[in-house]
Amino acid sequence: MLREEVKTDFGINVSMSQCRRAKKYALSLVEGTIAENYARLWSYGEEIRRSNPGSTVKICVDSMPDGKNYFSKIYICFASVKEGWRGGCRRIINLDGELVCAVGRDANNGIFPIAWAVVSVENKENWKWFLESLSEDLQCWNDGNGLVLISDQHKGLIEAVKEVFPAAEHRQCARHIYANFRKTFSGSKFENLFWKARKATTEAQFNVVMKEIGKLNPEAVVHLMARDPKN
Repeated sequence: MLREEVKTDFGINVSMSQCRRAKKYALSLVEGTIAENYARLWSYGEEIRRSNPGSTVKICVDSMPDGKNYFSKIYICFASVKEGWRGGCRRIINLDGELVCAVGRDANNGIFPIAWAVVSVENKENWKWFLESLSEDLQCWNDGNGLVLISDQHKGLIEAVKEVFPAAEHRQCARHIYANFRKTFSGSKFENLFWKARKATTEAQFNVVMKEIGKLNPEAVVHLMARDPKN
């Protein structure tokens, strides 16, 4: 620890708060302050446009009463990614909100990163902004017709998809559905039957598995059917 090193090297006793302040100051000298790093985003965007012509970089700020501008969000989609998705990827896009991003699948079913963004909060407004930018970059001018979107159950995202891609098929990630399902219906039997239902390729197969789940607990069937079997 820094405190022990100072004691050993200099024979001085320092407090933990002094160590924290010293470390913070040292890092600011080496890496710059948070404000300085945010200020470099514009240079970063310009470098992307210079080195990757045709790429999209959008940086938004919020103007405050004190007259200063504060970072709000950034969106990035590289030119080669746009061309690659339009030319060789399946019309399936996975959306995730840990770091707002869109990921596709190539012809070999491999992961194909499309675009990413950093936003102040995951809500409908920011998801709509991201999806509108994505639609423009991928040239999805037909309301998403023929497109499949896969995401979690975030309400803001669901509403944004309805507005930006009303004709797209919107499916919820099975892992997110199961994560909620197992909070009430836990155990290996429920788990195995859930994934068996998820893998069913026909309605008849699906119904057979749902009957098996119903034998364990009828409420489990009600819970799953309330989330639209198409998912």
